[in-house]
Amino acid sequence: MTILLGRRSALAALALAIGMAASGAPVCAEVAEAAGFAAPREPMQLTRVLERELGDGAKITVARTWRVRFVAHADGYTVEGEQIAVEVDVPPRLAALAEVERKNPHAGPFPIALDKAGLIVGEGGADAAPIPGLEEAAKKYLEGAPPDRQAEAMRYVRAVQRAGAEMTSRWPEDLFYPVAVPRRDERMLPLPGGGSGTIDVSFDGVLAADGHRLATAVRRIETTVNGSTRASQEAWRLEPLQ
Repeated sequence: MTILLGRRSALAALALAIGMAASGAPVCAEVAEAAGFAAPREPMQLTRVLERELGDGAKITVARTWRVRFVAHADGYTVEGEQIAVEVDVPPRLAALAEVERKNPHAGPFPIALDKAGLIVGEGGADAAPIPGLEEAAKKYLEGAPPDRQAEAMRYVRAVQRAGAEMTSRWPEDLFYPVAVPRRDERMLPLPGGGSGTIDVSFDGVLAADGHRLATAVRRIETTVNGSTRASQEAWRLEPLQ
């Protein structure tokens, strides 16, 4: 039950994590200096693996693979994506939520706009929607819990819904051409009641052998509240279609 019964501090940490994951030091200058991005001419395969610790030794892992195509135009490129595979690994007690995630039709920020330097511009999929069925699955999971705990948990679930919709449009701006790496941003996390914690966001990437595009990249977010640390990690891989 503790997985879904988030406290106010968890909500605060979640909100700040979203903001930090989307922000950080500007990378435009370093990317412009490199000036070596070249979009693949053939369709590629993009895989994203998201791992999120639950705080009790368990974790959720969601792996999605898209068939992507880089379409050139006057201002840069449009990355079109079609999901071709999804794998979800969760603890047995969260099986209903796993099924919701597998069926999520909005899992991805496509189409994505890139400028000529390969940077993500605009909202990059700002029409991402909350996961259909997530609240219903959570309510079923919470049956039998005290009413105050159910209400608190559902506030957290709804915050996660909003966060999920935000984060699908906030991949690292230099994901497809990661040259301003590695980088790290650590900040203090103010919490209700005068408490504090820390949040640490790091990003690193490796270029393909030709030096013109993404091969692999990893973003990691660690949030420490009251001495307890929870981490989430996203890993991307761009490779020829298999």
